[in-house]
Amino acid sequence: MSAPELPVPLSAVALRLTDEVGQAVLDWVADGDLSALAALDQHVAAVRAELAACRPESPGSARLAGEAAGQRGRPASGAPAGPVAASPVAASPVAASSVAACPVAACPDTPFADSAWYADTTPPLRLLLHYACGFVEAAVRADWWPGEPAATGLVDFEALRLAAVCRLVSQAESAAALPPDLR
Repeated sequence: MSAPELPVPLSAVALRLTDEVGQAVLDWVADGDLSALAALDQHVAAVRAELAACRPESPGSARLAGEAAGQRGRPASGAPAGPVAASPVAASPVAASSVAACPVAACPDTPFADSAWYADTTPPLRLLLHYACGFVEAAVRADWWPGEPAATGLVDFEALRLAAVCRLVSQAESAAALPPDLR
């Protein structure tokens, strides 16, 4: 038997930054940038894939998944990652391995969907919050700081990932508000 996992505290600063940056990017995407919308959908799928291996009672693993994703957002040389119009999320080893290992048929019309036979499940809110904290902390340690997408016209990897987390948090909150028989 393993010892129970100790509670992992959430960072209020990381969650606030996630909300601010994520909502700014979601607003920018809603204004009609189709390439950013496609990149956002890829990031949503990548976050789902990365959290699929995490158990709901293990928020520490979600935090580690977020940290790993935050570290992958930067090139190995330590130079800042360039702006992303259409992010190469499919190149993510976690996303690629989860898609390759999936025994069900992938939907050819929406390559970011896990299956054509059923809707993707929304990760638990607790895991999403821990993932966001781990991601923000790793990205900030790697010298990332958000820019203003409306001013530059470009969105970086980290900002798109935070927008994806915000979209999934919104979906998780909506699903929690539904009666159990409609979920």
